[in-house]
Amino acid sequence: MLASLPDSAWDRTKAGQLIQRAAFGGTPQEIDQLAGMKPGEAADFILGPEKPEALTPPPNVLKPGLTEQQRFLRKKLRLLPPKERESKGSELGRAVRAEQDRRLTEIRGWWLDRMAQPAMAAREKLVLFLHGHFATSAEKVRNPIMLFRQNQLFREKAYGRWHDLVLAVAKDPAMLIYLDGSKNRAGAPNENFARELFELFTLGVGNYTEQDIQESARAFAGWTVGWPRKPGEPEDQENTPPEFIDRKNWHDIKSKKIFGKRGSFDGEDVVRIALSQPAAPRWITRKLWRFYTGWFPEEPLQTELAEEWTRLEGRMGLFLRAMWTHPAFYDPQHAEDRVKSPTEWLVGLCRQLGTPLPAPALASNMLAELGQKLLEPPNVKGWDGGITWINTSTLSKRYEYTSWVVSGTRGMQKLAGMDLGRLAIESGLREIPAPMIMDPAAVPVAGTTEISKKDEKLQAARKARTLLALSPAPVEKLVEPGDRQNPDRLLARLSERFLFGLTIPEDIRRKLLEGFPTVSPLTDAAIRKLVLGLTQSPFYQVT
Repeated sequence: MLASLPDSAWDRTKAGQLIQRAAFGGTPQEIDQLAGMKPGEAADFILGPEKPEALTPPPNVLKPGLTEQQRFLRKKLRLLPPKERESKGSELGRAVRAEQDRRLTEIRGWWLDRMAQPAMAAREKLVLFLHGHFATSAEKVRNPIMLFRQNQLFREKAYGRWHDLVLAVAKDPAMLIYLDGSKNRAGAPNENFARELFELFTLGVGNYTEQDIQESARAFAGWTVGWPRKPGEPEDQENTPPEFIDRKNWHDIKSKKIFGKRGSFDGEDVVRIALSQPAAPRWITRKLWRFYTGWFPEEPLQTELAEEWTRLEGRMGLFLRAMWTHPAFYDPQHAEDRVKSPTEWLVGLCRQLGTPLPAPALASNMLAELGQKLLEPPNVKGWDGGITWINTSTLSKRYEYTSWVVSGTRGMQKLAGMDLGRLAIESGLREIPAPMIMDPAAVPVAGTTEISKKDEKLQAARKARTLLALSPAPVEKLVEPGDRQNPDRLLARLSERFLFGLTIPEDIRRKLLEGFPTVSPLTDAAIRKLVLGLTQSPFYQVT
């Protein structure tokens, strides 16, 4: 059994670290609440219930992907002359892709909103880990329903047995399409999924052979995807939810040798055998530890983690509790090893400021610019994480976007570099020229009976402006009246909120207070300037 942090060692700093690492950060009140508990109680509180609450899907995600008019056009395309068929087909394709992008944006916004809710945050943090671990991208899997259902699969099985989740992923339509498992049949095995199952999902490089991959690919033959349809009707992939199908006539029933065992194995056998390998518990616990702490465990900690995983039979919720209460989880030597991912940064910053998240389209594009476009990881390996989140480009953008969230966007002025027309479309609005969004004219006078197309665009532009613009963060939630009288006291208050009491070096402290107003009480603008200095500091990116 893993060592556990003694009650006497639990304090407010560790409570702040727990809520930041296990969730997406919290307010001083939430940290105080955790600090008043014992370590195990705090971990249980953060985890929440074993089963997720009833879920309300994003409003439009499960609706048909084509309108009746578009479905009619698709059926009639083959009757049109070649040039017109090509033109109308391209037009229909663009409309379908635009609708898919809108729905993907809606899923991202819905998911970010769940991350920002304290009662859901720990489960959603684990879903974020699983999304990177079992990376599947909308770039290839264009059907938003598939990606939403995979996201929900992670959520439903997050705290259960690892075996059950890995097996469910092996049967997941989005994964089957992304790694070409849907094409796998006897006589023509596709090795992509079997290779990534071993290399990235369960074992790691060096813990399997090419023969293991080849034989396992044969075992997965027949696990594919289909779209239910009525007799005589074609598949309707835009409007019909896909399903996992086990095609018996595609199976390879011949004997196979996998990890030294021989038999007429199928896909379930492969998952079972893979997870029984000695490397399996070491691989997943190493990734989990690094995701939550920022550093890779060394021996003997790695051995302890693997043994605990095995003892708990791979039950994720119980393992997370054990990991979060281990003394090494709070090792001060590694306090600054963990770089926040873009998603953690955005959700955490908004939570700590007490300000709403940006509109889904804007948030999605901000995260993409910072290197983490949800539902579109760069490849099957997912995001590398850690220090790779930070480079010259992403760090400058992270600082720029911090100023947007803290100080507002001055209407649309700071958003001028964004593709505002595309953001409007992704927000479900009509296509609008960017200049019109930047400076929309007056909308039609009330009572007008006929609204011209130009007037409709003006209305949509005003709606886009209202939706996308960010207001300055409210400061009354951040400080007490007495804090406005003393810059030193103000800095201490804000450091406690944003840096969990981390001691700021004296030279950094002087720089933050350099040129600070001497007139009291301090204005909201002065307070936001100090907040911005803290949240743009290197310390904030790693706490």
